[in-house]
Amino acid sequence: MGRREEFERQLEQAQANIDNLPPGAPEDLKAAMHREEGSISLELNNLYDDPETETE
Repeated sequence: MGRREEFERQLEQAQANIDNLPPGAPEDLKAAMHREEGSISLELNNLYDDPETETE
């Protein structure tokens, strides 16, 4: 699995975790999960695709 696919999988998981938070979840937990999602999204958006080094 290439780096892009790994980041996409992590982003999907982070979004699912946020969507499945119970209604009474602490605000600091929600904020931390949104920061993590943002960090993964940023890494994915800044990823440089190099066909020579990408593994399939």
